[in-house]
Amino acid sequence: MRYGKSKSGMAVAELLGIGNEDSEVLTIATRRWPHWAEEDERLRVTELRKLRSWLRTATAEDADEVLHALAKRASIHGADDPVAASTLAFALLPGACTLAHRLLTLSPRLDEIIAAQLWLEIRSFPWDRLGKVAANILRNTRAGVLHECDAGTQVQKRDPTLHHTVTIDPDDTFWKGPRLATIDSEPTPADELLELLAWACDNDVITTGDRSLLLSLAVAADQADQKRSRGRAGLLANDVSETVAHEYGVTAITVRRRASRSLQALAEACAGRGISA
Repeated sequence: MRYGKSKSGMAVAELLGIGNEDSEVLTIATRRWPHWAEEDERLRVTELRKLRSWLRTATAEDADEVLHALAKRASIHGADDPVAASTLAFALLPGACTLAHRLLTLSPRLDEIIAAQLWLEIRSFPWDRLGKVAANILRNTRAGVLHECDAGTQVQKRDPTLHHTVTIDPDDTFWKGPRLATIDSEPTPADELLELLAWACDNDVITTGDRSLLLSLAVAADQADQKRSRGRAGLLANDVSETVAHEYGVTAITVRRRASRSLQALAEACAGRGISA
């Protein structure tokens, strides 16, 4: 049985290696599921081959418990299991395919972009502080795809006024900017970075997946002792992006492209608030 065909090119499912229930990675996942269920009792309510049908009939709370268990195992900040990541992608495939259909006209490479973005969101999902796995991953995937496809540029061409219009509550934290230095404390560069990225996520400048990727790049750059003058403070250096690409299971080009867009979004947001980035 095949899933996930869209009209925009190769299927998202095929690009992720889960176009068929008998695919190699899902066959491995089927064998591993009983072991996963032993380690996390939330997975004992179903089995992999019944997962999609079970999710359709389960309550939202029960479904999220199972998806959260998979997300914890799949994330590089959890068990770092690529097979579990593919399993979670399989569970979320209906939503990803709906997304592909709705964004059909954005790019002739739409399936490829959605597959890559979905994988990154799964691998970087902050399971330790977030629930609503399907909603958060698919929402961030959509945001990342729109960003990757320069959807804002299309809006700017059609309606420049709309493009430059942002509706924000007067009391919103966005107007305050990230709280960096204070008189009473001397935050470290790491503290400033974490606070800046937290502010950016809270105000939809970047996604949580973008934040995770940037933090991974920062750690890799620090370990590689990259000079600040190289590739956006060393974050986009080839060896650094190669290291993080291997960690996330994507290409170095994908890492550099996504990180570059995130850094640009941060720079523009900070400039708009008069903050030095």
